[in-house]
Amino acid sequence: MKKSIILCCFATFGVVGTAVMTAKAVLKAEKILKKPENEGLCKKELFLKAAPVYIPAIMLGLGTICCIFGVHTLNKKRQASLIGAYSLINNSYQEYRRKLTELYGKDVDIEIRNAMAREHCNFHQIGFDKPDEKALFYDEISGESVFCYEREIMDAEYHLNRNFALRGYAFLNEFYEFLGLPPTEYGGIAGWSVISGMGWIDFEHRMIDNDDGGAACYSIDMIFYPEVLEEWEY
Repeated sequence: MKKSIILCCFATFGVVGTAVMTAKAVLKAEKILKKPENEGLCKKELFLKAAPVYIPAIMLGLGTICCIFGVHTLNKKRQASLIGAYSLINNSYQEYRRKLTELYGKDVDIEIRNAMAREHCNFHQIGFDKPDEKALFYDEISGESVFCYEREIMDAEYHLNRNFALRGYAFLNEFYEFLGLPPTEYGGIAGWSVISGMGWIDFEHRMIDNDDGGAACYSIDMIFYPEVLEEWEY
């Protein structure tokens, strides 16, 4: 991260410096070409006379280009590292859930997820509307919750699937954007692709009773868990 910031600073300085040095070089070149002893020279000779004054600007410009490509290379390496790390975490999590379900049954898996939702979901409700009631919906991936009508959740799910159908892929952050939730780093690289054989992204809304007797919360369950998307998948 520090290397990227340093290279960005050098690149910014280089862009400004190249413009300034180029402008100064133009003025110097004009003075050289207007000298009496240079009158009557051919274009090649005039070029050779004026060219040296542009060398500093050219060198600085080349250095700026190197810095820009350096930032791009570092960002690509960082993205590759993130994709690898998130893929490992995602695979481990899915394997853990499969093994847990295999050993103790699906009910235990659901209860553990419910307990996590109870711990992280904010059950304090403001503005309880009737008869079309709002409810609290919890996303277990981001740990965020949103207080809204169920039709708003379904509308976000529809628009996500519309993008998925039109493009062949969709990112998790698109769903968060439709819900009004903040984007996440994971949501920027994880999502769904038709390459996996999916035709539709299914969701379930599972009610979770609050242990302290308060209002219930609904968990937004993704039947097809988002996976880290490689560049060739979109």
